[in-house]
Amino acid sequence: MKIYLLILSLFFSLSFSQDEGYIWPTDASKTVTAFFGEMRPNRYHTGIDIRTFGINGKEIYAIEDGYVYRIGISNHKYGNVLYLKLKDENIAVYSHLDRFNPIIQKAARQIQDQENSYSIDYFLEPGLINVNKGDIIGYTGDTGGLSGPHLHFEIRDKINQPINPFNTNLKDFFIDNIAPIPQSIAFIPKSDSTLINGTYFSKNFELIKKDNNNYHLQDTLNIIGDFGIAIQIIDKVNGQPFKYGIYSLELFIDSMKTYEINFDLTSFEQSNQLYLERDYELYTSKNEEFYRLFKSEFEKNYFVDDSSLEKINTEPGLHSFKILAKDIRGNQTEISGYFKNQNTLQPKYDYYQLKNGKWKIDFHNINEIQDFKSALHSSKNNIEDKIITDYVIVNDTSLIISNSNNTFNVLEFYLQYSNNRTEKNYILLDEDPININGDFFINHNNQGLSVNFIEQEFSNKVPYLSFSKGENLFKRPMYRNNKNVLTSDLFSAAEFLELENLSINYDDDFIISKKLEFQSMLTLPQSFNQKTFKNGQISISHDKHTFFDTTLVYITHPPIKNFNNQSIIAPFYIGPSSIPFNKPLDLSLFLPSQKDLTHMLVCSYDKNKNDWIPLNTKIDLINNNLETEIRSGAIIGVIEDKNKPKIRSIVPRKNATYLASDIDRFNIEITDDFAGVNFDNGIELILNGKKILTGFNVFQKKIIANVKGDTKLGENNYKLTVYDNANNKNQIEGFFYIKEQIE
Repeated sequence: MKIYLLILSLFFSLSFSQDEGYIWPTDASKTVTAFFGEMRPNRYHTGIDIRTFGINGKEIYAIEDGYVYRIGISNHKYGNVLYLKLKDENIAVYSHLDRFNPIIQKAARQIQDQENSYSIDYFLEPGLINVNKGDIIGYTGDTGGLSGPHLHFEIRDKINQPINPFNTNLKDFFIDNIAPIPQSIAFIPKSDSTLINGTYFSKNFELIKKDNNNYHLQDTLNIIGDFGIAIQIIDKVNGQPFKYGIYSLELFIDSMKTYEINFDLTSFEQSNQLYLERDYELYTSKNEEFYRLFKSEFEKNYFVDDSSLEKINTEPGLHSFKILAKDIRGNQTEISGYFKNQNTLQPKYDYYQLKNGKWKIDFHNINEIQDFKSALHSSKNNIEDKIITDYVIVNDTSLIISNSNNTFNVLEFYLQYSNNRTEKNYILLDEDPININGDFFINHNNQGLSVNFIEQEFSNKVPYLSFSKGENLFKRPMYRNNKNVLTSDLFSAAEFLELENLSINYDDDFIISKKLEFQSMLTLPQSFNQKTFKNGQISISHDKHTFFDTTLVYITHPPIKNFNNQSIIAPFYIGPSSIPFNKPLDLSLFLPSQKDLTHMLVCSYDKNKNDWIPLNTKIDLINNNLETEIRSGAIIGVIEDKNKPKIRSIVPRKNATYLASDIDRFNIEITDDFAGVNFDNGIELILNGKKILTGFNVFQKKIIANVKGDTKLGENNYKLTVYDNANNKNQIEGFFYIKEQIE
């Protein structure tokens, strides 16, 4: 279908320089709030965000000669969006707009009417609407999916692949001489036998700043086996208050480059690469963003150089690492340090309290204490504060701790000796607890699965994991991952599937009788699978390639206590949480005891907000099922919501009189406290018997309804019907009057 306009080009232009290169796309500001390649939920940020300071209606300009190539209008994602095909064949994208210029707006309205749809995504023929560099093509806004008004701007190549806009002359519109700023560095095991400072777990370390362009890792690490490095790092720009992603990273091990990434070009088919390139386990467990400096086995990312390695493996001895981080203006930071391919020592010692209340530690397998790194913690799991240890080294193998107390009574320490170091240890400088209580959780990452036990109070003991496989009983040692967390060896997904009767045993004195209840299913990348759990109450199915590798999907108790439990079913946890999903899992809940599912929603629990978050739920009333999709490990519950959406701030006002020129759109606010407004197909506006094409501004929480030409002189009647996502309905009816314009 073609859209024919009487005017085929825009005749209004601004006085901009026609020099070579693009012009800045808006007069809103030169302040950029987000860069290309930054992390967003389940995708990369494919453009730049330009600040509008909360104001709508700032002009946007054609950055180069070209024509309008595509027009989009939606309640989601880009909102009102305009695509220009430029004379160099690149595509400029302007999104979240309030409106287009009059000619483009007229074309968009024609398309909506012809397709009888508020939402459109329409490709125009070349030459239908031409633009010159500097022409006003629209105005900034807050439509679509966003957290506040801004202009999201992209440049794509001729085959629609997003490219970094700052790889053009656009980067010359702002000043930046601030180098990237590293926050911390992580060392990540890449095999089930890797030891990092004597433990099997990822370790994070703070970095020491030498100057604005150089940072280093203070301690020399001991690493045995295959491993990877990840860096937490941000960029800053002169005079701007925001934190940004960086442009490039390189890793060198002993002067040999092992990894390189440059945020130049991507594809919309590469969204699934994000959580292979950023460390997903650190993101989900610590809510921190780390750039991995090693490739995943399954990674096919345009950003990552093909020569990059999947892991680091070195010969015995001392080794160096160097990371070069650059921003888009070439400002560079270097991060460096050393590690040894060498085992750490498990220290042997006795400790006891002296008559003066101080504690003495005598080491038996250390010749000379060269340094003592330590801190005092609370024994309670929910107290994270710590204090500096006051200690005195009394001879080559002994020291005295003088400032432990009832609150800070757990000593964390390691020793440096003879150019080596011990493993980290924890000891209780107090009486051992009478009881030991805690909770299980399963961690499933790319290396395998482990059983973890979180002690409510530091036990000063190291337990065994007991389990059965068939008729055989097994005991495996556990390791203290940190003060209150004990972790088992890693199991493969297939091995873990066979484990039964899991329990924790503390020598012969303490037995944790709490059993780890879980059910699981094995998912293979090349296979579809479906399984029911909890006597048929829960059904999980998945498509091929839901995960990149063989993965165990499991159901168990929620890993937290004391959460806001409004769920009408017992909440349960679906894992894994430390492995990225490539596709969603399909989840179905059978609720035979519930007579009416009409207003029920499957929800996931947000630990940070301490609240339930509704998921997109389909209701099968015939089979009494609720169906949804999940894209990550989650605590799942069901919430019933019978509160109808609220309709307020209504303009036109009931029984009011207006001039026709005063009412070109309705201004009505719609809110819903939990389920959310169903703005896809749950809003209907009838004016004078005619259905009006109606959208929804998610940020403003207002309907978008253009009624120009649909009002009439005299009385005008309307009816607005609104549903939320829990099928609750609200409806208002009203009337207003239009009077003649007096010349």
